[in-house]
Amino acid sequence: MNKIALRALLCALPMAVSGLPAHSAWNNLAAMPQPQQDAAVETIDGIVYVVGGFQGSNLATLQAYDPTQNQWTTLSDMPGPRYSGNGAGVINSQLYVAGGWTQNPPLPNDTLFLYDPPTDTWSNLASMPHLSACGASGVIDGKLYVTTACNGYSGYTNFLDVYDPSADAWTSLSGSATPHSQPAAGVINGKLYVAGGLQADGSVGNGLEVYDPAGDHWTTRAPMPHGVTNSASAVLSGRLYVFGGQLQSHRVSNQVQIYDPHKNTWTAIPMPTARSGASATVTYGIAFVAGGVGSGGTVLTSTQDLIVTPSIP
Repeated sequence: MNKIALRALLCALPMAVSGLPAHSAWNNLAAMPQPQQDAAVETIDGIVYVVGGFQGSNLATLQAYDPTQNQWTTLSDMPGPRYSGNGAGVINSQLYVAGGWTQNPPLPNDTLFLYDPPTDTWSNLASMPHLSACGASGVIDGKLYVTTACNGYSGYTNFLDVYDPSADAWTSLSGSATPHSQPAAGVINGKLYVAGGLQADGSVGNGLEVYDPAGDHWTTRAPMPHGVTNSASAVLSGRLYVFGGQLQSHRVSNQVQIYDPHKNTWTAIPMPTARSGASATVTYGIAFVAGGVGSGGTVLTSTQDLIVTPSIP
């Protein structure tokens, strides 16, 4: 799909006014060069960046997808391999990747890597206050907020830290009420939404907690219809989309669970490929979902998109 075709498709979409987004059929796109699960993903200037992950061993690979050309490109590796990290964030068109697991040693890391797309180079920034993985990241007002569920020791934690790029420094904040290991997450209207994930007792949770940096506090909202961990997530049309994940039964979900913060309600739609540990992001107003592990246990390279008609909340 080239840029002209992409624009024509978007302009042809009708506006939904019922308060619920209208979803088109899913589309199959170019496959990733490297199959990956448990990677970090973000979008910069319309390009999707998928970094790190796991495929037999932990990866430092950076793959970029251009939806206007339906084409993947392999770029410079991260300074070190990372998987099951805390996602990624974008500030001033640069990619931030905090923490993440490695195999040797088998521990989370406290590193913060910065990727600059124009130069295709990586650099190291101030280390996190502690080892960190299995969490989530979100950017609010030019700062990177990172939750930590795995710090390399027994049990799950509920840490929250914020990175200020102007000072190259971290500050610890109030933690969530419960741990969320490998949750869904996204920033909506200046607040960080964290849903599902493994709980302190190891069960799959369905709780939704929202962090407001204005008061450094968390609130609880409506729970997910189905608790999942290791799902992919993205914010689209002001809603949190949770793609697949692993259910309490250990089955891989083929559902997209959608949270509407205005109504504090969840809805669900089917997904053509069941995925756990996939990567999801939004660019050009379209959700892109790539990689992960399918229901048969195979690590996937397939990429699909979901077009959502804009709607009035």
